[in-house]
Amino acid sequence: MRALRLAEAWDKLLATVRWIEEHQAPGMYLRQVDVPGVDTKFIERHKGVLTELLDAQLGPARVDGTAPDFAVRYGFLRRPGYVRFRVAGSFRGFHELSVRTSEFTAAPDGIARAYVIENEITYLAFPLPAAAMMILGGGYAVPVLQPLGWLAGLDVAYWGDIDTHGFAILDLLRNHLPRARSMLMDRATLLGHRDHWATEPAPTAAPLDRLEPAESALYADLVADTYAPSVRLEQERVSFSAIEKAVAGR
Repeated sequence: MRALRLAEAWDKLLATVRWIEEHQAPGMYLRQVDVPGVDTKFIERHKGVLTELLDAQLGPARVDGTAPDFAVRYGFLRRPGYVRFRVAGSFRGFHELSVRTSEFTAAPDGIARAYVIENEITYLAFPLPAAAMMILGGGYAVPVLQPLGWLAGLDVAYWGDIDTHGFAILDLLRNHLPRARSMLMDRATLLGHRDHWATEPAPTAAPLDRLEPAESALYADLVADTYAPSVRLEQERVSFSAIEKAVAGR
């Protein structure tokens, strides 16, 4: 019955399975599957049935049942993750770089501290001290930093919005970097910027087990609407003088 429901696409599905069986080779992306009428959107739309067909057709050595997605399951390359970063002064003559995470195997020379920040303009304007680097975090994309094992050897500071999702991202980052500390995500910063509060559109109330006591207390207040409904202080609304004091440790 499923095959009948997919009658219009069935020939293309079988042709895709045959092509992968006969032509797929290491180092390929799904974009390279060359079947008339089939593109990556077709594969994405039908990946459920393709998974069943390929699992049945290919030998066990060609199927990685532990893979996180369809492409890797069948030996195709995933879209690489990238890290965008700045280094105090410059790095090899560049003010900033974006590099593949898999190729970023060591910290730049002389770096002892890393700041992870979510907002792009704050990332660009941030007053980096000596021996420090700045990484653009990208919200819930912070797991892209997981392969950077060398970050565990640095003093890592995370700064996100003061809202429920900002603390959820901090909690997620600590899954890989348990010693990461937060910056400007405290009650004093929130209450000192009342004129800049906004409303968080879709707050979360998920349990967060990796927050420190003061962070956890502020998160609980945000969830409970202690100060106002769905309070949000975006990092680009924090005064620049507050940033400078935090960086200087004052």
